[in-house]
Amino acid sequence: MENTKKVFITGATGFVGQNLVNSLIKKEYEIYVLTRNGSSIFSNNKNVNIIIGDITDDISIPEDIDTIYHCAGVVSSKYEMERINILGTENIVKIALKNKCKLIYLSSAGVIGKTKKDILDETTVCNPENDYEISKYKAEQIVLKGIQNGLKAQILRPTTIFGIGQNSKNDSFFQLVKSIRTGLYKNINTGIYNIVHIDEVIKALELLDEENLPNGEIYIVNNTIRYKDMNLIVKNLQPVITKNTQSIPYPIAYIATVVLTIFCFLINKKNPLTFSRLKALTNKKIYSQSKIEKTIAFKNTLPIEGYIKSICEKYISLKLIH
Repeated sequence: MENTKKVFITGATGFVGQNLVNSLIKKEYEIYVLTRNGSSIFSNNKNVNIIIGDITDDISIPEDIDTIYHCAGVVSSKYEMERINILGTENIVKIALKNKCKLIYLSSAGVIGKTKKDILDETTVCNPENDYEISKYKAEQIVLKGIQNGLKAQILRPTTIFGIGQNSKNDSFFQLVKSIRTGLYKNINTGIYNIVHIDEVIKALELLDEENLPNGEIYIVNNTIRYKDMNLIVKNLQPVITKNTQSIPYPIAYIATVVLTIFCFLINKKNPLTFSRLKALTNKKIYSQSKIEKTIAFKNTLPIEGYIKSICEKYISLKLIH
């Protein structure tokens, strides 16, 4: 094990973290994962070592760790986002600097926030709007400051990540697929969906460590598809949904959103069409991944249509949708 690469992973029990650990196990890396309560997820693998602690603690990791993959992050309360996303990142940067190891930080394309541009890339000025976007942006600034102080690091910004294994309640991709198959989905204008399959995210994370890259860069990973085209792919899976999808003009959809928001608030029910969902369904912006494609010859294993079909067929086989 003397020449085996050693990595430390935060957020290892999350969706991205678990997939990353499983991928690095195949490479026979020596892996150290941080968990708060001694999770048994990886207990049967001899290459995975559990470090119990909180991301804001003074964590002790082996001195010869080569790379830290910082995948921990939450989308819950503002307090938790500030504690884990911001203070946790500050702590991990300190540890990486102390141990003189490389840091790969999993951020979010959402940090770009509000902009008038239609094509968004790594040079687009960030104007994060909500608490999550703000917390991830502040975390990026902490990493960038660490780079100025000698930290070796790369930042990855994926868009909406999809794949098998997510919690269905919090999985916007799954919920969209389910609404298409049940007939609840309606076409509103020609919105664009920015998504990336989990396999592509893991591949990008690993390449950012393996490749001889300029230090301190930011990379976006994303694929785009029109909601109308995704609707057709999902409906044409066996058994085929023959009922036509209704199209609603934006003004009507906006009024419906207002009415549903008020009504669902009064009866204390979950709103099927929030303003954030309406904004997503009518989105015209595209996140470009041309930088990572040109810099490290990153290439998708499958086209986005292939990933969508494959995942949805899996949903059907697992009887998660009909």
